[in-house]
Amino acid sequence: MAARISRLPGHDCRYYRSGRCLYEEQRNPGLDESHHCVVLLRLGRAFDDFAQRAENLGMTEEQAGLAWKARFPEALAREGSCRMRPPGDTTSFPDCANAAGDLCLLALPLCVGVCPRFARRQDM
Repeated sequence: MAARISRLPGHDCRYYRSGRCLYEEQRNPGLDESHHCVVLLRLGRAFDDFAQRAENLGMTEEQAGLAWKARFPEALAREGSCRMRPPGDTTSFPDCANAAGDLCLLALPLCVGVCPRFARRQDM
């Protein structure tokens, strides 16, 4: 008897999001930095540099917090640009349609939903 093969709908797979596959990222979260949003990576580096300078200057946590709050708009203007940033449907930063948490969906592998790792969303 011949096996009946059906096309799996990607939209029902828990690893599928906007035409991309999250399997490897969910298997090893954060391991591949190339999957991360470049805007958030640049802002993270800017904050780390700022925190190091604040520590070297002997600033208290409160002083450093106030200074970062004052400098964040400048850092965001300098580091927060992305050519592939269509507006999303949220008000949270970075509000990008290609963002999934701190991941950039465009950096993940393409997926059409036909995959041996297909797992229904309700199985999560």
